Parts: sequence; structure tokens; C-alpha cells
Amino acid sequence: MKINNESEYEKASERADEIFGAKKGTPEEQELKELLKAIKDYEDDFIRMLKEND
Repeated sequence: MKINNESEYEKASERADEIFGAKKGTPEEQELKELLKAIKDYEDDFIRMLKEND
């Protein structure tokens, strides 16, 4: 999963909030892990871009 823009970031964040606390071994837990990784990657890319433009 890759987040490409702010709209996708917002949707992913909202979904992560909805399923936060998912029980171990459930499909929601796996979805949450994927969402959190994609969110972190997007934020890291955004921060790197800001630093490059300073």
C-alpha cells in the first residue's frame, strides 16, 4: 500500500483510527499494520521533501 496524496493520507488516517485496537490475528489487525506503515512512509517522504526545499 502506498499513499500518494493528502486525500489518501486523510482517508488512511481515518481508517486507522476506526480500527485502532484491532484484535491480534484479525484481518483488521493486518490492515492496521499496512495502514500505519503507509502513513509513516508518506510522512517521512513529506518531511524529507520539506527539508530539501529549505
